[in-house]
Parts: sequence; structure tokens; C-alpha cells
Amino acid sequence: MNRAVFRALFGPHSLWGALPVGAALTALGLGLTGGGRWLLLLGAAATAGALLLLAAVAEAGNGGASAAPRPGRPTSYAPAHVHGVRVVHAGSGRTLRDSDGRAQGTLFVFDLTVAPAGRAPYRVLVRHPLDVQGLAGQGKDGAPVTAVAAYDPEEPWRTVLPASPPLRERQRARALAAAPVPTASPVTRVGLPAGASLLVLGVLYAGAVIALVRAAG
Repeated sequence: MNRAVFRALFGPHSLWGALPVGAALTALGLGLTGGGRWLLLLGAAATAGALLLLAAVAEAGNGGASAAPRPGRPTSYAPAHVHGVRVVHAGSGRTLRDSDGRAQGTLFVFDLTVAPAGRAPYRVLVRHPLDVQGLAGQGKDGAPVTAVAAYDPEEPWRTVLPASPPLRERQRARALAAAPVPTASPVTRVGLPAGASLLVLGVLYAGAVIALVRAAG
């Protein structure tokens, strides 16, 4: 199990967040194994609610976009070509055709080719909550649009557009406009899908509790 999956599965947010899921599955499991009709009905209703919640969490995931670098982790900067930008709903990730991105509950998704120094370029989708001036559309005199990306060197799928990148990095990004766009493959995101860690831990919690209850008679 790699570190990204381990952190997603056993991080404090997952450990605590999975408790309601585990409780619902425990009630359902006990009801199915002779705990009484009322417990079965309660467990079925609670499990249905938990599954709907997990589905909402999954739908509200990044929609294929990158995640933010983890606090305390090393962060590197790199210039990036901007291929395009679209407005999406912040919750569902659906593309909004008739929105300028300033409406409440909307985000921008930037299609970037990031060109770090000393490593292969990669392509990534980055969600950003603000309208970044000069990035949507063409640059001056038809020049390609460029930006500064901040990323985790060990997990480059964790890429964001920083609000105030260093001046030197902005200069590198402007210089990149004169260079051809390199061929890049989409970066591979590592880790569990949104909500999967809560479901896995919930099943483990429920199994442990049901086993203890049955062992105690």
C-alpha cells in the first residue's frame, strides 16, 4: 500500500468520518443476523442514507481535477501552458455553459501543461475559485497564455495555481509563451476515490463490532 492510499485510508478525517457509516452498517448487520426486525429496518434506512451521502461525496470530488498540495509538504513552482478554461459547478463539477464564473458556487477549471525544470512535462486539470486575469483567452498580440503552477514534487497530481507566485516564477512563465507547447501525458492521480476510504473503514468498523457482539453471545 503506497503512502497516498495509506494516508487517505487511515488519516484522522477518514477515521472519524467513517464512524456514522460503520454505525449504519453495524445496525444492518446485526439486524440481518438475528438482532430483531426493528434493528434491521433501522439499519437498512441508515445504510441507505450513508450510501447516498457517500455518493454525494464522490460526485462532489474534483471531477478529474488535481488536488491541493498537503500542508507542510515541499512545494515546487513551474511555468505552465494554459490550453483552456471552463466554468464548473463547485459541488457537482458539471460544466456551466451560461456562467461567467463569478456566480456563487462556481469554479474555474484550467487545462494546463506544466513544464517543471529537470523532469518531464505533464498535463493536468486545476480547479481555481477566482477569475485569474489574463489567463482566460489569448495573451497580448495573440501570444499563448501561460501561468505559474505550484505542485508537490513527489505527487505532481497535487497541482494548484497559487494566488501570489514569486516574481521569478512569473517571469519564467512569461518566457514560456515563446516556446512550443511540449507533448505531455496526463498526470496519474494516486489514491482512493472520494468517499471510498469512508466506506472501507465503515465496513471494517461494522465487521469488528458485529464479531465482538456475536462472540459475547
